Amino acid sequence: MCTKTDQVISVPGAVAAGTTYRIGRVRLPSARDVADLPTAAALGASKHLMSRTQLAVWLSFPSRHYMPWSRNQGYILLGVAALTHLVVALVIAMGKDSGWGEVLVAPFCLTGLFWALGLLQVLGSYGARKRDVAEAPAREQALKVWEGLCYCPRDNVVFEPGVGVSFHPSETREYIFGFSRGRGRVV
Repeated sequence: MCTKTDQVISVPGAVAAGTTYRIGRVRLPSARDVADLPTAAALGASKHLMSRTQLAVWLSFPSRHYMPWSRNQGYILLGVAALTHLVVALVIAMGKDSGWGEVLVAPFCLTGLFWALGLLQVLGSYGARKRDVAEAPAREQALKVWEGLCYCPRDNVVFEPGVGVSFHPSETREYIFGFSRGRGRVV
């Protein structure tokens, strides 16, 4: 482990030092050059440009892999399908010689795809919410571990003070979540 404490910096500090933000009217890249960099949609605006060094990517706390605004898209799609279904049903009902079966079933020819996609998105977001609730305690504990880690640039190792274990920066995520390669969860 690093023996010169004057060179040791906290992992959150190393991530902040390796991450740069530029404010101005620039266009964000649509594809990710580095796996953990957010795209324009994830940042929510096209006014910021963010870049990270490889060390900052390795040491960063993993973000969730969903965009919160997309959770409600299924409900919005179901609402649009219901409104379109209602309008088409009313137009058919105003025509001559239309029965109730035709008024209720015929609009599904136009809105059936929207109903199906909306329902799939709602069910998918339900699973994501359930997974988030189940993973919340582990993420909170991992965040506490991550905040206590230190990085030594001289030896290029990450360690937790008082534990006596050091590892390469690329193994940070495995360490904070308690996983080791090939053996599953370490207790």
